[in-house]
Amino acid sequence: MRHTLARHTVLSAVLTLTLLAGCDTGEERRTFPVEVTARPMTGANEYGWTVTLESVHASMGPVRFFEGRVLLSNWRRGFDWYSLVGGTASAHPGHYLPGDALAEVLSTGTVDLLATAPTGLGDANAVTGDYGSLELTLPVATGTSDAQGLLNGHAVRVRGEASHTDGRKVRFDGQADLPKPIEGIRFERELGKEAGRARITVELAKWLGRIDFGTVGPSDTGTVQTFPAASQAQNALVRGVEDTSAYVVTWVEGGAQ
Repeated sequence: MRHTLARHTVLSAVLTLTLLAGCDTGEERRTFPVEVTARPMTGANEYGWTVTLESVHASMGPVRFFEGRVLLSNWRRGFDWYSLVGGTASAHPGHYLPGDALAEVLSTGTVDLLATAPTGLGDANAVTGDYGSLELTLPVATGTSDAQGLLNGHAVRVRGEASHTDGRKVRFDGQADLPKPIEGIRFERELGKEAGRARITVELAKWLGRIDFGTVGPSDTGTVQTFPAASQAQNALVRGVEDTSAYVVTWVEGGAQ
């Protein structure tokens, strides 16, 4: 934890220096909104479970943008080595160096990922330049960032019912925490002074697509079951949330809606 806090302090200091030096390097200061939405999961996952979600919440922020671009490694493709020990492998970047920090949103809040409209995370303090990637922090929720207690003191919480192709049903309440921020999320854009906002879309199929809900507990009980700490379901949820491909970042032209 101390290492993580120190790293974030250094990143913030570097970004501040970058912003202050913007006029000397030809970069111009600007701000832009950052918002979050989600794309629903459709169809059955790889274990034959179709998920009907009741609620999905995440603790999000800070968000930091960097110039470094993500080069995906090829050797992981085609086979999931982690599956040999009962887990799942996430899509990690290959050779990734963040480079200069270009923007950041320092606020943290609880996001309803089933909301009908995108949720604003705040305005990024930024400079113009060639953007390549971002880092997304999903911290453990606190009483300040999650006043309604929707996350139950965790970073991510998903509730709903999973139905298997063989007729089994499991009502679940999955909760997860991440050991560190998610680095190397792709966002490539030459950003000037044009009006617009950065939108982070969470692919819920990536979060839930590798979960075998049969490992949560007995099916057809009608009771809501949490994910056991050492279960495949718990590990697969964490791996899905950590997967950089679960986050699609786009630039939306124009002013705020």
